[in-house]
Amino acid sequence: MFDAWLKPPMSDFEKELLSSNITRAKDMEQLHHRENILTTLRTYAVKEHPIQGVFDYQHLKAIHRYLFQDVYVWAGMDRYDIGLRGAFRKGNSYFTPGEKLPQVAASLFDALKEEHFFRGLKKEPFIKSIASFFNGLNILHPFREGNGRTQRIFIEQLAYNAGYHLDLSQVSQSMMIQASIQGSKGNIKGFEIIIQNAIKES
Repeated sequence: MFDAWLKPPMSDFEKELLSSNITRAKDMEQLHHRENILTTLRTYAVKEHPIQGVFDYQHLKAIHRYLFQDVYVWAGMDRYDIGLRGAFRKGNSYFTPGEKLPQVAASLFDALKEEHFFRGLKKEPFIKSIASFFNGLNILHPFREGNGRTQRIFIEQLAYNAGYHLDLSQVSQSMMIQASIQGSKGNIKGFEIIIQNAIKES
């Protein structure tokens, strides 16, 4: 009983996640546990049988839909789609406002297409190019939840399409957070190091 008194009240973000979950979780601890199990199973499956697409924004959404289809009603929909048009942040990190997602996403993925999805690049130019795109994708942060897991799979498949094997599964959360903080300030070195340590030529 005393634990309940000490437990901090849920944030609006947590309330929204709970209200939109389809796992029947009643609190955040239960939701995180079920989400982790369900998305881990989906992650293993999608690595064996990748989601087909042309590496556009819809392809990214399709990966998110697949990963989170057992967890949230809005799986595969970005913040703009579900009506969250305002500012969005986690901790001290600010991401693309919901109202600007369609335009910013179009610019990011159009640029990727113009660069031929980095196919034909030697290793060092490839690392710099995909690290820059990774940073752009992270700043976009289109989904209410599940951005990191979706991004990693998309980036791995993008690398494979360009002739490289990339395994981001061993990248720690702290390393990714630090790269994201640096990237938000225009420094992509953290993402370059992550890619450098995880890449092999196919």
